[in-house]
Amino acid sequence: MKKSFKIVVASVVLAFVMVSCGVVSFTGRKQILLFSDSEIMALSDQSYAEFMQSASVSTNAAATKRLKEVGAKMVSALESYLESHSQKSVLNGLKWEFVLVNSAEVNAFCMPSGKIVFYEGILKYADTPDYIAVVMGHEMAHAIAKHGNERMSQQSLLDLVGSAASEVIGAKKGAVAQNLFNIGFGIGSQAGLLLPYSRQHEYEADKIGMYIMDIAGYDVNAAPAFWKKMTEGKSSSQSDFFSTHPSDAKRIAALEEAIRTKPAL
Repeated sequence: MKKSFKIVVASVVLAFVMVSCGVVSFTGRKQILLFSDSEIMALSDQSYAEFMQSASVSTNAAATKRLKEVGAKMVSALESYLESHSQKSVLNGLKWEFVLVNSAEVNAFCMPSGKIVFYEGILKYADTPDYIAVVMGHEMAHAIAKHGNERMSQQSLLDLVGSAASEVIGAKKGAVAQNLFNIGFGIGSQAGLLLPYSRQHEYEADKIGMYIMDIAGYDVNAAPAFWKKMTEGKSSSQSDFFSTHPSDAKRIAALEEAIRTKPAL
């Protein structure tokens, strides 16, 4: 039992030590990054290849052209900005690519390697270059902030601490208590840590995305306007407690505050 307790303590200490091993560009937030860029990029490329095997690339040439033009403009502005601030290393390993797929789903995502996918369904809302830039900036922000690496690192630390603590409780209270702890730890960690961190990532991606829009010459006021457009017809009682994304009202309020307090870039 003493040995197991030491494992728990060591795991917790390790978690706190690792908190300072990374810093997010633009916001300065410290983050846990346990995986190398090469590991993340390899996993990212594999997942992207698997997705594209079943995806149907859009035949809408005009929409695809508009998407790639906005993406290229934002990447160029971001690269110039980071280089002028001696932060070009933030983009190490990123290979930007912009793809529009044939799907009515209202969605978009960015792989940690910089491959960004828009679904045709989201263009119903992102119907101007500024609105496309809102979505594009948000997705680019996830990549440069290394949110994928951070989520994997958090889960790895939770699994490590959970397993060690479970062993201690099991030794004291038996298998039944151990099983109950395993269930409780899973639920508690999801609602108490992983989901709030996911919402934090969303808020952070909104803010960084807005910064990228700004340096690329797009109207940052389009960000809250886009999300207001997305909320039309939705219930105002939406809660964010069991969601990886913030409620629409909170997201809009956070963006409006970020615009008011935006530093000169």
